[in-house]
Amino acid sequence: MDKLADNRLMELIKGGNNHAFTALVNRYWEDLYRHVYTRLRHEDDAKDILQEIFITVWKNRETITVDDKGMGAYLFQAARYSVIDHFSKPHTIIYNEELLEQLVSASAHEQLELKEMEQQVIKALDRMPERLQLPYRLSRYHHLSNREIADRLSLSEQTVKNNISITLRYLRTHINETGLLVVIVFIIP
Repeated sequence: MDKLADNRLMELIKGGNNHAFTALVNRYWEDLYRHVYTRLRHEDDAKDILQEIFITVWKNRETITVDDKGMGAYLFQAARYSVIDHFSKPHTIIYNEELLEQLVSASAHEQLELKEMEQQVIKALDRMPERLQLPYRLSRYHHLSNREIADRLSLSEQTVKNNISITLRYLRTHINETGLLVVIVFIIP
């Protein structure tokens, strides 16, 4: 399993394969830990954040999409936002104030880019047929499972999966054509 590409591991993980999930965790744990620890300067908090990230990956395994960059981009972005979240909690001890200032200023700029990207995605979605828009919106914005969407729309789960895949391909193409340089994982959770 260690030699499989991230997208293949995620396919197996979506099917509930624990060994594939363990391989993914082993592949990224050390680098993610180093990344988070250098920002927090606290071992237990860094481990807690990583544990939460991987729990979230497991819980959302059916809706996570792996692009050409693999899971690394997704996981490191999740780690970055988790660190920012950690600092926003009351009574948090800040061991590295300089880094916190850098994260906050970068985050404000990224939020502006994200809003622009979201507007582009919404415009692109609005141009699509409703049969493709609706499953995507229910999945991404209302966090419904494919089964719940299928039940709600009286479709098969496979049709829901296919429609979401078509929509994701369209959105990726649209975003690539517009030249926006933001990672698609931000917009397509």
